[in-house]
Amino acid sequence: MIRLDFIEGTSLKLYQDTNHFRMTSDSVMLTRFMRVRKQDRILDVGTNNGVLLLVAGTQTNAPSVGIDINPDAIELARKNAEFNQLRHLEFLPVSLQDYDAPKFDLILCNPPYHDHRQHASDDAANFDFTLSLEDLANHAYRLLKDKGRLAIILKAQRMHEAFFTFEKHHLCVKRMQSIHHSLKHDASSICLEMVKNGHTETRIEPPIFHIAKE
Repeated sequence: MIRLDFIEGTSLKLYQDTNHFRMTSDSVMLTRFMRVRKQDRILDVGTNNGVLLLVAGTQTNAPSVGIDINPDAIELARKNAEFNQLRHLEFLPVSLQDYDAPKFDLILCNPPYHDHRQHASDDAANFDFTLSLEDLANHAYRLLKDKGRLAIILKAQRMHEAFFTFEKHHLCVKRMQSIHHSLKHDASSICLEMVKNGHTETRIEPPIFHIAKE
């Protein structure tokens, strides 16, 4: 079913397919964490219905791109950009591994939850069969300008893997923020901002406390 919702914390509206292409709480958390400059040229990897790029598109004037391997998701993202009159956004049905373009200032990604090698029997939609962290790091480095940034959100259990993988590909973790359901809960997710060829200390920002809606 297709429905029209507001994107939390914005005046934007979003068409969502409630069965497949939905805005998640992780996407909303990443829109709050990401820092977009007025002239940033942005790539949104695995754009789904376009929520990340729509929000970013209100903060930059530069032509920006969302990519996804699912053409139905791309069609919905294009509809959302047109509805919100964000004409500088383009959406393409292509994988990150096959995509090439002039380099970007900022790459955004809400990647799959888990490493599929450890959970092969679970729901495939939540696992990195088509985009591993290794792939993301490798191709983000290829597509970013020098000192360009990569902003992502991951399940907290993958923090060690993420630090190791991104550092290996010369993407230095500059900012980090954890997300908790309450003071009594461990972090459920983490937001990370990496810098290509960066040499900087990591800033750990105050945590976010997010109460899941029933």
